[in-house]
Amino acid sequence: MSDEAEIKINIEELQILLNLFGKEVRIKYPLYNFDFLLAKEHESGYRITITCNERDFDKELAHFGNQKKELPAYSDLRAGLLSAGVLKYENFDEFLEKLKSYRNLNKDIKFSLDTNMLYFRFTTNNKLIKPSEIVLVETVGDEIKAKLNYKYNPNKLAAIKKSAKVQKQLLDELWNRRMKRSRKAAYIALREYKMLLDGVADELEEVKQSSADSRDNDMIIVKTLTHLECAGHTFPILITADDSMADLCNAEGLEYFKFDLPHLIDADYCTAKPLAGFIFNLAVVFGFIKINSVIIFGEFRGKSSNYPDELKLEFLNENLQHDFERDLRICRRLMKLGIEK
Repeated sequence: MSDEAEIKINIEELQILLNLFGKEVRIKYPLYNFDFLLAKEHESGYRITITCNERDFDKELAHFGNQKKELPAYSDLRAGLLSAGVLKYENFDEFLEKLKSYRNLNKDIKFSLDTNMLYFRFTTNNKLIKPSEIVLVETVGDEIKAKLNYKYNPNKLAAIKKSAKVQKQLLDELWNRRMKRSRKAAYIALREYKMLLDGVADELEEVKQSSADSRDNDMIIVKTLTHLECAGHTFPILITADDSMADLCNAEGLEYFKFDLPHLIDADYCTAKPLAGFIFNLAVVFGFIKINSVIIFGEFRGKSSNYPDELKLEFLNENLQHDFERDLRICRRLMKLGIEK
């Protein structure tokens, strides 16, 4: 991989690449032998076709043995679509109705998000609840931060590389970099967490110190919110996508809404911005993906924690690279002038 073929961009600049691709965008993981998704230009957005199923992933994961947790799974594809706002929860309309009734209550309503809802970037994608209406239990932040610094050791990365059948050289970019769970936490959940706090969401002190036990942390979140309700006039509502958390809320008498995740992925349309967000999500969670003739690295040697949204591009088509560099230069010059359109 030559340095001349590498270009670093931010998430907003992915739009330039999508514009150059034209009518079709194919997305895949280079170590797998199937495509994830085909997006075709349609009116003001893209018509989407999911070109894989859970069995395709299972067949590929079988080659990686004990290392399969580090490779893309069907659930990761679903999470990437949810986190970009491309895929909807099965009972989303039910939540809209419930939200109306919540807002009609003569109480000080505060919504609280379970950790999984930060991974799905619920607030950013749906714009239904303002950060000022949200209270986050400290345990949620603790759970995210606890996952930030898991890195590959040489033996683990070598084992993955040995199992890969094709394009194994791409794994070299992950040398001493974050593992998959840390990438999810750092580039998806932490991004949402910081956005909420910057948007003046409150953070609520937990009733006891969080731990490495997720079940114990779930109870801390629920107990903290029930204590908030008992202490004053605030009526907290927990939003989650986890069945066990819903069970705890029922047991403790805490109001909640549980989103149902779609088992089968059936997204069929999105506009350009969510598609770019989806590409970003896959690139950072999987480490790298292939879009048409471009490899997009979300994790790579030299990536700085000061620029978590940074991506690195490796072009396999020199003409496309030339066109992209030209358009990128023009776009960046316009941005410096304050001209955004």
